[in-house]
Amino acid sequence: MKKILLSSLSIIALLIGSGCTSYAQKAKDDDTKKAKDEKNDWLYSRQKGEPGTWKAYVGTNSHGNEIYFEFSGFGWNDGRTFPKSDFPNLPNGEGNFSLTRAAGTVNFSGRFENGKGMGTYKFVADENFKAYLSQLGYHDLKEELLLNVFFTNIDKSYFDYLKENGYATVTEEQFKDLAYQDMNRGVLKEYFDLFKKEGYTNVSLDRMVELREHGVDADFIESFRDAGFKSMSLERAQELRDHGVDIEYVNGFKKAGYGDISLEKAQELRDHGVDLDYINEIKNAGYSGVSLDRVQELRDHGVDGDYIKEIKNSGLKDVTLEKIQELRDHGVDAEFVNSFAELGFKDVSVEKAQELRDHGVSTEFIRGFIKLGFKGITLDQAEELRDHGVDVEFVKSLQDEGYKDITLDKAEELRDHGVSVSFIRKMKQKGFNNLTLNEYMKLRDSGWD
Repeated sequence: MKKILLSSLSIIALLIGSGCTSYAQKAKDDDTKKAKDEKNDWLYSRQKGEPGTWKAYVGTNSHGNEIYFEFSGFGWNDGRTFPKSDFPNLPNGEGNFSLTRAAGTVNFSGRFENGKGMGTYKFVADENFKAYLSQLGYHDLKEELLLNVFFTNIDKSYFDYLKENGYATVTEEQFKDLAYQDMNRGVLKEYFDLFKKEGYTNVSLDRMVELREHGVDADFIESFRDAGFKSMSLERAQELRDHGVDIEYVNGFKKAGYGDISLEKAQELRDHGVDLDYINEIKNAGYSGVSLDRVQELRDHGVDGDYIKEIKNSGLKDVTLEKIQELRDHGVDAEFVNSFAELGFKDVSVEKAQELRDHGVSTEFIRGFIKLGFKGITLDQAEELRDHGVDVEFVKSLQDEGYKDITLDKAEELRDHGVSVSFIRKMKQKGFNNLTLNEYMKLRDSGWD
């Protein structure tokens, strides 16, 4: 009986162990499949397994021989231009068409109508070309990379072309960069011709890709040369591009009367947010012939055309750009000036407006005293009250304590001596009742607290 029981237990253990092994292997297979699916999901749309989508626009006018495609997949999109001759059989309405290159074939399904199309696509890599790339030492050949190889139209002759122009060795990383940056034969030719024409020697493949990434191409450099800026280094060209300086930006200043502008100054102006529109704002506000250094300074201080016009329309007289900049620095705007005019303070000078702002005097501050019954308060008096720390709450607390006839001069004197309602109440608790304000000041001056 004991033997039978042990045998039965052994069989059960074997079955359980076998089941666990099968389950573990299935889980591992599922994880592998999931990882593989996720790796390729980028190619497809949101629903797993659905093909990616495309939109297309047939070029017009000077671009009539081109078709621009927008490709989208899972969390990505890309736009590429193809020669119209690559698609001799575009459908008129619903239909299917394809494009085959060395890297593989893209099969399109969708609709074309009036020069516009949309639909879905699937990319099928060419296994023979993948094997060729592997022979060259490129092994990380994911579908994403191969599709970009397809877009860039990289084939066997592409590598021969690089070799002919001095680039015999192309690392795997460089190969990827060439594909992802769409460094097709046409782009390469433009760079090679530029290097020879401008005398750029020993330009590495990495440097060429970097120029492409930063938007520095032959047209960009030649546009500056044609405008009279000779002998521009590749480093300088890239710096200008990175700072948003192109020849149109520079020419704008030249046409505005700044004919001697340097590239260094143009770059500095761009960094400070100065463009032709800003200069025209200053000009339209009534200030022409302003130097570029002065314009840049105004921009740095936040002075624009609208601010200038508002200040001038507020009634302030004879405001120079220097004074306008100073007003901006001190936080004086048209609303601030107009608020005093509405309260009856007409013809506030530029200096007075700035002084009031510096001392923290606003119309709300003055209105508070008017509500307490203090009529005819002057701007100088309001400044003095603010400087001595006398506000509406301080004066009202004294009135509420029974000092109805208190003057602003007396309130200021009390503040200077450190006498507040709180102090007066403490003194009353100590037996000093029915004293005059002057007597409470004497107590404070004597050291009572």
